[in-house]
Amino acid sequence: MSAHLIPRPISPAVVAAALVEGWRQLWRCPKPALGFAGIFVLIGLLIFAVLLRFDLDPMMLPFAGGFLLVGPAVLGGFIALRRAGEAGHRPGMGHVLTAFRSAPRGLWVIAGVCALLFLIWISDAATVFSFMIGMGTAPQSGQVLRFHAFTGAMGAVLALIVFCISAFSVPLLFDRRAALVGAVAASVKAVFVNPGAMLVWGFVLAVAVILTILCPPLLVLSLPCLAFASDLIYLEIFPSGDGLSLTPSPD
Repeated sequence: MSAHLIPRPISPAVVAAALVEGWRQLWRCPKPALGFAGIFVLIGLLIFAVLLRFDLDPMMLPFAGGFLLVGPAVLGGFIALRRAGEAGHRPGMGHVLTAFRSAPRGLWVIAGVCALLFLIWISDAATVFSFMIGMGTAPQSGQVLRFHAFTGAMGAVLALIVFCISAFSVPLLFDRRAALVGAVAASVKAVFVNPGAMLVWGFVLAVAVILTILCPPLLVLSLPCLAFASDLIYLEIFPSGDGLSLTPSPD
């Protein structure tokens, strides 16, 4: 592995600092960041409305959890907004569109893999739903709990796979610091080099998903904040020499 792709260990405190900084940077470019996130909120609300219309309420959690599988595919747009602001430009939707137009092929491969795993996840969840609950019946609380416990265990495996291969490969590909295979290998290594920090980061992502179930509009705020924080964590683990450091310097 190239020297610049060797991940640096970080502490869970860096994750907390990245979240604080991500929230602060969100308000440097609120209009494009909230507007871009709003697209996915509208999609989510539409999906939830369809599920409610057909009495498929228990499937809301699997669909929301599935966003963890496809979320990396949209990370590039938020990275472009944050980087534009750091460079002194006025971030706008033009930066988002440019980021997707100029995205390397490897990034689209990652997006395709995430989309495929999402489809597998939803198909499996729907199959389990048909066996455990069934269509046209009023589910009992025990059935719903068993359904969520079983599908949650399945989803955790897929989420772990996606997290390992995409957590840092997306920004590495975005910055063109590695090809597809090298970026994925570096991402997986970074996750295992930082088990404590990544456990905290994964917990934060999971809590954010649960909160969007309770109040979907919260995604407008949480999505850009988490995306900005993800970029900052990436720059701490794979420093480029010009990124914002969240690690306190020794006195």
